[in-house]
Amino acid sequence: MITWSELTDAEPRLLDLEKEVRAEAARADSDPTWSFSIYWSYTLRPAIKPLVGWERDTGAHPRLESEEAWHAAISYLIGLLPEEQGLMAS
Repeated sequence: MITWSELTDAEPRLLDLEKEVRAEAARADSDPTWSFSIYWSYTLRPAIKPLVGWERDTGAHPRLESEEAWHAAISYLIGLLPEEQGLMAS
């Protein structure tokens, strides 16, 4: 199984995305109108697609273009969000 550390070693832009997700998690905790579905659909998913998974924007690291990498990355990042907010991501 690929780890977050292995992912970020191969794709350092994931570290920037992690910072953004942590900032969003802080906002979500204090905003009763915050919606995981909206954040996932319009922000997080579009931001991660060029970095890992089938739609990655470069072939430099083929392991990053795998389903394993996609699931490892989204699992880690969704885990940073408030509990019970990220259960429906795919």
